[in-house]
Amino acid sequence: MSKDISRREFLKGAGAIAAGMASMGVLGACAAQTSETAAATAAATEAATTAAETEAAAESVETAAAEVAERVTEELPIPEVDPPEKTEYSCDVLVIGGGFAGLSAAAAASDAGQSVVMIDKGRPGYSGLAPWPSSHRWLDEDIDDAQAFRDCINRGGEYIGNMDWYEVWIKESKQTYERLMDWRILTQYPKASDAGDYYDKKDYAGYREAFAQYDRRTKWVEVLESKGIEYAEYTMITNVIVEDGRVCGAVGFHVPSGAIVTCHAKAVVMCMGGGCYKPTGFPVGGVTFDGEYIAYNLGLPIAGKEFDDFHMTCSWAPGNAFQNNNWTYLENIWLCGGDVTAETAESYATSKGKVMVLDRVTKAVTGLSATDGTAVEDMSEQSITRKGGSVVAETNPNEVRTGKDNDTMFKGDVYGAAVGFGGHLSCGVLCGLDDLVGYSGIPGLYVAGDGINASAPSGAAYPCGVGFTSNFVSIQGNRAGAAAAGYAAGVDLVKVSADAIAEETAQIQAPLAVDSGFDPNWARDQLHAIMAPYWIHVAKNKDTLTGALAQVEYLRDHVAPKLMARSSHDVRLCLEMKHKILSAEMKLRAGLAREESRGLHYRSDFPYRDDKNFLCYITVQKDENGNMTTAKVPVKDAWKGDVNADHEERYKFYFPGEREALGLPPEETSGGWAG
Repeated sequence: MSKDISRREFLKGAGAIAAGMASMGVLGACAAQTSETAAATAAATEAATTAAETEAAAESVETAAAEVAERVTEELPIPEVDPPEKTEYSCDVLVIGGGFAGLSAAAAASDAGQSVVMIDKGRPGYSGLAPWPSSHRWLDEDIDDAQAFRDCINRGGEYIGNMDWYEVWIKESKQTYERLMDWRILTQYPKASDAGDYYDKKDYAGYREAFAQYDRRTKWVEVLESKGIEYAEYTMITNVIVEDGRVCGAVGFHVPSGAIVTCHAKAVVMCMGGGCYKPTGFPVGGVTFDGEYIAYNLGLPIAGKEFDDFHMTCSWAPGNAFQNNNWTYLENIWLCGGDVTAETAESYATSKGKVMVLDRVTKAVTGLSATDGTAVEDMSEQSITRKGGSVVAETNPNEVRTGKDNDTMFKGDVYGAAVGFGGHLSCGVLCGLDDLVGYSGIPGLYVAGDGINASAPSGAAYPCGVGFTSNFVSIQGNRAGAAAAGYAAGVDLVKVSADAIAEETAQIQAPLAVDSGFDPNWARDQLHAIMAPYWIHVAKNKDTLTGALAQVEYLRDHVAPKLMARSSHDVRLCLEMKHKILSAEMKLRAGLAREESRGLHYRSDFPYRDDKNFLCYITVQKDENGNMTTAKVPVKDAWKGDVNADHEERYKFYFPGEREALGLPPEETSGGWAG
């Protein structure tokens, strides 16, 4: 290169190269740089006055451009990964999934004297929803008002909550909190703004490093190893094998290498979570309906699909999960509870419902307010009850339930942060109204956790305040693990047959043999585009649901069979897409079947609660001919409340159009925590 190139020529050439790189999407991450950054860059370049500095800078840009050109014009090699040392396991109890439910199930089965293997698609403690809870709630019968909780959950859950499971929570939630505290998962430590200047500087890495010893996610493996529980990471279970009428294990594959993994087991506990089609503001992309897909194809009834998730994201950056979850991930799981009293039960059952239910529907129907993206909620300025903490904490320094108090983050203003995700605890296998251990009905198969057991302790709307889910699924996992261990103790191990392994291997590897088809990422975007509009997942009606169903059926029949993979990572994506498509079909059919509005399900063509016909669960099930069917399972009479009470007494807030449809006078107030 000539050493007498002018600085103007260099800057012009470097700009052209950068523009070319940006046009290929290479500099996408840099495209949003501010004018101040651009000015600073130009000033710094002007400062490079010597010929040597100019040449070095030009050569650096030229080299970078050449490297980029090589990467974008030649196929990137797919690195080969060795299979894990062990690809075949035998145990008494297999636990699939390493979240709160999975850890509790594995520990309970091990404590019962059974050998246990845990298999996780990611890493125990880090995958699914386990990394993200921000609060944890329990009830202390010596202090708290249990009847207030009952009244709150029954009314707020709109009378389809499973009150038997709720009674279990009342009796076992405190010991569950104590168990998780003993495992150091709930250890408290200073939040970023109380520990120095981490918050002011947005020094996420520094804060995490300073308090790394308290990172709750690492405690999962510590518990497993302390109990001698074997575990496998980055392994996707694709099917639970049932032969001769009983469970005998599961088959899947090690995602990095593609190696087939088999586990022979006397009993299986599925703690595999729910899923979403594409996360936009809520970081749940690792949960992809795997367990639900397996359970449906085993012929089990799936319930709760019509109830949608209530989490929020930011309308000005809807796909940026970090905005709403940065300090949530790094700081404490805040200790909550004690806030539901006889005086506050009504507020939780109605005002919270208005915020979670009516607000989301109203925004969907009328649109969003203009915003500059600066709205935040400073929890430190809120009352102890608004935080979800015990009122006793205001006067008693020994009360640990001080409530959710993450450092301030952007406040989401729009729902739909995880399209396809169900309302907490409402979706999954319906094990029967009298089941309290997660028994699926197939000998040896149990389910536990959010998104895989339709236990519905909070009914249609999750009204009971923050922190309920992590405690409840831990109870459920503990019970399912103990029940699985009891079953395993009384049967012999029967290994998965070679034929079953061969059949499942062929299903896993099928996308690798597709020469002409569709990329799973493209298919995911098409599904998300079908299911994300507000007229599908918030304000539904027969026409919109039927139209979406036709498109999903097309994906099922014409796209899913042609999903293609070039690597084992692609295989995972292809299989997950099939799971998501099935989930979407179930969600649409369940939404069509519930011809009313209730909780987190709103039908604009049926904008009212219909207690006569829909105090029930809607199940979706595969019939003997392979067709998807729906059915109603009425809830117990004891859970229905006073069905003879006036509508205005039973329901303290109303959907758009509900009062008009029922001939009631217009509602005077709506929305808000105090309304």
